[in-house]
Amino acid sequence: MRIGHINLAESFTGAGNHFVGLIESLQRRPVQQYVLVRNLALAKRLDLIDGLTVGPIVRSPVTAYCLMPEVDVVHIHDRSGLPAGLLLTLTKSVPFVLTRHTSVMKSRNPLHQSAHNRASGFIDEDQVDIEVHLRIYRHAVNPPETPMPAPPGN
Repeated sequence: MRIGHINLAESFTGAGNHFVGLIESLQRRPVQQYVLVRNLALAKRLDLIDGLTVGPIVRSPVTAYCLMPEVDVVHIHDRSGLPAGLLLTLTKSVPFVLTRHTSVMKSRNPLHQSAHNRASGFIDEDQVDIEVHLRIYRHAVNPPETPMPAPPGN
């Protein structure tokens, strides 16, 4: 499976460390990953992971959309990347999953609402079980006839 990741967070905080841990865990599985990030320190840290493809620094979701190579699924890690997921789904039929941040209230922005409605899955921000991530990615790529229910609170 080819997994794209978009993380447009400006800072490399605890969430950035969680992101690196996820990428490292997935890299030990039979998957290919392509990562686009906004933060230079995060890009440099990710570049140290063997076999991981880290794209150029991106500052906007449109740039992330344009630079994402052919992948099976894209994981959008923060709200700033929602338009990229929406564009990838609408124009290239690439499914996307979203990290669901409990600290962020549901947006009233119509673009964000549309992205949430079109997401193929949601992963809680504190989810560390790599098997859960892979199951949600596989579900996004090969959805069953019955759609996966949205998580509570959406």
